[in-house]
Amino acid sequence: MNSEKILTSELLQQADIIDEAQMQQLQQHGSPWWLQILQGIAAWIASLFIISAFIGPILAVSDGSTIKAGVAVILLAGSIWLATRRQEFVQHLSVSVALAGQGLLVYTLYELFNHVDAAAYACAVITALLLLSPLNQLHQRLSISIALICLLSLLHSATVVALGSNVLAAGAILLWCSRLKWAGIRHADKLKSLLEVTTLAGLCLALMGQCLPMLDLSDWLGNKLDLARALYSALGSVILISTVFWLSRFATVPSRLALITITTALCVLLYPASGLLVSTALMLACFYGGSTRWILLCLLSMLVAISQFYYQLQLNLLHKSAILAFSGLVLLAAWWLLQRYQRRLA
Repeated sequence: MNSEKILTSELLQQADIIDEAQMQQLQQHGSPWWLQILQGIAAWIASLFIISAFIGPILAVSDGSTIKAGVAVILLAGSIWLATRRQEFVQHLSVSVALAGQGLLVYTLYELFNHVDAAAYACAVITALLLLSPLNQLHQRLSISIALICLLSLLHSATVVALGSNVLAAGAILLWCSRLKWAGIRHADKLKSLLEVTTLAGLCLALMGQCLPMLDLSDWLGNKLDLARALYSALGSVILISTVFWLSRFATVPSRLALITITTALCVLLYPASGLLVSTALMLACFYGGSTRWILLCLLSMLVAISQFYYQLQLNLLHKSAILAFSGLVLLAAWWLLQRYQRRLA
């Protein structure tokens, strides 16, 4: 990142010409993407050499948990200090050092308690506490992702996972729909990282819920997979209908009733494809939030969900073809209604 641009933005912020959020936005526009990738690769390689050269020998000769925990705390403190620097190379270096510190501290706690759940709880707590420090967005996304993975690993009930998956999707939709309200606040970067991670988690877990008959997850989620699949479909339908209901709040009453009716019919037809329902709701929310990248990702998730639904063995081919054909007719009716509504407004 250009040091002169950083200095200029800081001077403007000190003179009360721009606020802190605008200063950070100005500082984010720096080097081209290919240079950022090269700097990131160089920083991660450099951090591996540094950790191996200085921390490795200490861990090799120490058997106590106290020394390992102390080294982990030093790594975390060093990463927080590095995160306050504005250079892109140092920012990537802080992420890699922080991940090494987190991993070492979680491993130390695992050795101390000799229990996987305790290590997962500790990892979630550590990553949540690190969000209070001045992390960059890459580290924020990684920390939130690690915390979610640790919390999901603690769940051993299929119904609870289904409920949590739909809660994540609903939270992501709520954040997308209220993006204009929180985009200008002080901690908007943390909310943006939370939004992106919850959106990705909602898509992945929704697809996992649709693929439950094909996956052997009984060792992890127990034997109530059919109940969890029904819960996925029911809650996915509620999420999609609620999203359309909120997005059509400015439409006329007849148009809104027609859209809700069409959405309900679509949810009935595609009830077995819970991943498709949630992906559609997230796609609509991302379209409202104005993110082309996430719209494309949601469309990819919808394509995967349709492919899985078409090739699953629980329904015969004629039944699935009829469902998809009727769903296409319902979508054509919705398109015709929207076109008529737009012509009326013009």
